Amino acid sequence: MSSIAAPNRTEVSPALLGQIRTALGVVLFLALITTLTPFEAESASGSSGNIVNQLGYGLLAGLALLSHVLFTDRLVARTLLRPTWILMVVCIFASVAHALDPSLTLRTALFTLMAMIACTAVVTLPPDADAFRLSLSITALTVLGLSYVGLVLLPGIAIHQASGDEAQHAGLWRGIYSHKNIAAPVMAGLFFSGLYLVRCGRRRTGWIIALLACLFVLKTGSKTSTSLLPVVAFLVIGGRAIGGRLLPVAVLILAMTIMALMTIGAVLSPALNDILQSILPGTTFTGRADLWRFALDTMAPQQWTGYGLESFWLTRNVFGAEMPFELSWDPRGIVNAHSGYLDIAIAMGWPSLLVASFVLLFLPARDYLKCPPLPENQRLCDLFLMIIAFVLLNSFLESYFFRRNDPIWMFLWTSIVGIRLVSRFPIRN
Repeated sequence: MSSIAAPNRTEVSPALLGQIRTALGVVLFLALITTLTPFEAESASGSSGNIVNQLGYGLLAGLALLSHVLFTDRLVARTLLRPTWILMVVCIFASVAHALDPSLTLRTALFTLMAMIACTAVVTLPPDADAFRLSLSITALTVLGLSYVGLVLLPGIAIHQASGDEAQHAGLWRGIYSHKNIAAPVMAGLFFSGLYLVRCGRRRTGWIIALLACLFVLKTGSKTSTSLLPVVAFLVIGGRAIGGRLLPVAVLILAMTIMALMTIGAVLSPALNDILQSILPGTTFTGRADLWRFALDTMAPQQWTGYGLESFWLTRNVFGAEMPFELSWDPRGIVNAHSGYLDIAIAMGWPSLLVASFVLLFLPARDYLKCPPLPENQRLCDLFLMIIAFVLLNSFLESYFFRRNDPIWMFLWTSIVGIRLVSRFPIRN
């Protein structure tokens, strides 16, 4: 979207080149957000052994790299080689050495990196803002269309049923996704995308996307997503109107600090837990506090190095641990910690969590503050910050980070890359 055309590298006309780039951007965005295996009846653990995922994400990464070689301006490409991002990748691969099965964890890390590379091209392929809006509209309408059609034609898959391990979710919508807790944040991202389109003048398309996405979030029954949706929208759009760019960033960092202290902090510190219980008596975050205590105790032997991606839950690290009978959840069979931040520490160690916090929160916040005072740059920065804020706040109770087959992680990383580029380069309409 930012002077990334390179007409002298090809023989096709600029108009045709723009159409090709936009079409490739749509293909990548659709594949990443709809996932390569839509309408899965069961929640996926993210195993890298799935041949569809292995081939699919490899092809998407190859397509992205080829697009960078052919179309991306060299200055933009160098901007994507952010040192802190590279350090984060080093942390991911360094943890492989401490995994139970290093070869399996290495494959998981490689496919995670491939998906992250594919996300970079979602932002760089569209030649201008109008092309990006088209890509965003097609992706959003496709996800919504498939999900709503699924409710009618495939209700046994698109709607949670009373059978299985989570009968309590019966009747809640999940659309093309494997679980309501995946569907709700994705639909929230589409809601913010609809607001962005409305602000850009595409009111009919924007309102259709926003309203359909909002209804879907409500029907997933996700209390966290439903509560965060208006709060985040007002925080960013309203905050900018009231206090400029500084107010949304300040409030987001404050909210993140409070959430950190009241969730994992309350588990680690009896004093913080006393404060939490005095404010919200009996709060356990639906049993998550017990799960976090178990995870913190069990991960202790490798808390500084981590166990590698997907090398802790559903392994003998958990199944071989002594099971405390007082837990409200049986950790055997749990696929994650229901805390994205704790799962980063489990996978890569506490030092890597500090690096990840810098990459996921502080760098995007700084990029937002550096956004040029141009209308399109500001609207895009607002969109990306809304998605980032929503996922980061939601991740105190769910786990999405560095899961290469998770559309929420794809949405988040695309937004982090997007806010980086939009803060550096003027966007053409």
